[in-house]
Amino acid sequence: TALASGAALVLPAGERSGDALAHLIREQGVTHALLPPVVVADLPESLGLVGLLVGGESCAPDLVARWSRGRRMINAYGPTETTVCATMSEALAGAIVPPIGRPIWNTQVYVLDGGLEPVPAGVSGELYIAGSGLARGYVGRAGLTAERFVADPFGAAGSRMYRTGDLACWRGDGVLEFLGRADAQVKVRGFRIEPGEIEAALVGHGGVAQAAVIAREDGGGGGKRLVAYVV
Repeated sequence: TALASGAALVLPAGERSGDALAHLIREQGVTHALLPPVVVADLPESLGLVGLLVGGESCAPDLVARWSRGRRMINAYGPTETTVCATMSEALAGAIVPPIGRPIWNTQVYVLDGGLEPVPAGVSGELYIAGSGLARGYVGRAGLTAERFVADPFGAAGSRMYRTGDLACWRGDGVLEFLGRADAQVKVRGFRIEPGEIEAALVGHGGVAQAAVIAREDGGGGGKRLVAYVV
């Protein structure tokens, strides 16, 4: 999008957070940025960003309140399997839990029940995504591909949709709200993590009989950290 608009695209190398990233933004004259909320929380609000797109994990209301003042801030949603953004919100304002918005162009989004039937507005269901950006599957993992990329009963013959494992609901105005996960998977700094895999590794240690792993809030901005409890 940046290149098609006649702008320059700046890709940070080692400057991923804090002072180093802020210096890069100022030095390169960056006006619009796509950043995870946990990274935004470490940046000074005085940065001259005109537009800010956040995504990769949930964004906290206080972060929206601080960073939406004086600039256009948008919340984006989309797993890697949809390459990569599937929905976007309108411009945000105030201390709100940001919705994930509406599907982008050439993308279809469904909120379905266990029988793959659409749920009414206000009712929680699992989020499915279809469209031109859908990946073909996982390389060398035919079983997982078949589990997650399923036939799209609402599209053309042979079309598929991706089962995200995320829970969502439609608002009355046609905007999507993110409600969490249908399983135990969590996101920490934008990375998907299965707590059960960490628990299994801990229990494999001779001195651990039982283990439980959770993701806990780690300060402002919606950042999380993993915490393990062991017996």
